[in-house]
Amino acid sequence: MSLAQRLAIVAMVEIAYIVATRLVLHYLSWKSLEAESIRTALRLGTAAIYWYLFKPLLLSRTPDLRLLAHPLPAASLALFFSIPFVVGRYALDSGTAILFALASIPVAIKEEFLFRGIMQNLLAARLGPVNAILLTSAVFTVWHVGVWEMTPWVVAQIFFASVLLGLVYVHSGSMLAVIVIHAVYDALFSFTPLIPEPLHENWGFVPLLGAVALMVCWAARRRTAHSTV
Repeated sequence: MSLAQRLAIVAMVEIAYIVATRLVLHYLSWKSLEAESIRTALRLGTAAIYWYLFKPLLLSRTPDLRLLAHPLPAASLALFFSIPFVVGRYALDSGTAILFALASIPVAIKEEFLFRGIMQNLLAARLGPVNAILLTSAVFTVWHVGVWEMTPWVVAQIFFASVLLGLVYVHSGSMLAVIVIHAVYDALFSFTPLIPEPLHENWGFVPLLGAVALMVCWAARRRTAHSTV
């Protein structure tokens, strides 16, 4: 099967997925167990299709998780994971919170397969890693329209989280790393509020931008080091 044919299948699967999930959210509350169960089944199904179609591409990078132990990416991820603590206010009951936290795993698998594993990898081969990360993050943000109310905070959160994940993927080569980071971040939000009185969501810009700045600094240092070798 050619690349064009596989991409056509991905496009059709995504259209079907978007229509199905938006219909679910139209008729059911996003906090309901029924809605999340249906969406989880759809995520697992689409992730399985992407694995079947693009397994060699998804496994094409050589992982080096030791790079994430560097102080800059470690500090970046610490700031990133602090965001749910600072502004998270989902206020789900305990059963729903556990379900949403567990559902974060198929969410991360499906979205990272599609956006980092397929889209970013293919774009990087043509446009370079920086342009690939930015374009993938723009698409990733638009893709969430209809799922969340697109306030300035939500738009920025989605876009810059994608940039951070893109940088992690480029420099660690690990699909597992971005899946785990994505899943943990979403799961933490499920249990919010984690402090008695969360701050207004606009305060989330502080750790978010700090996290991205540190990750960009790390990426730039690695690029400079490689160019001087």
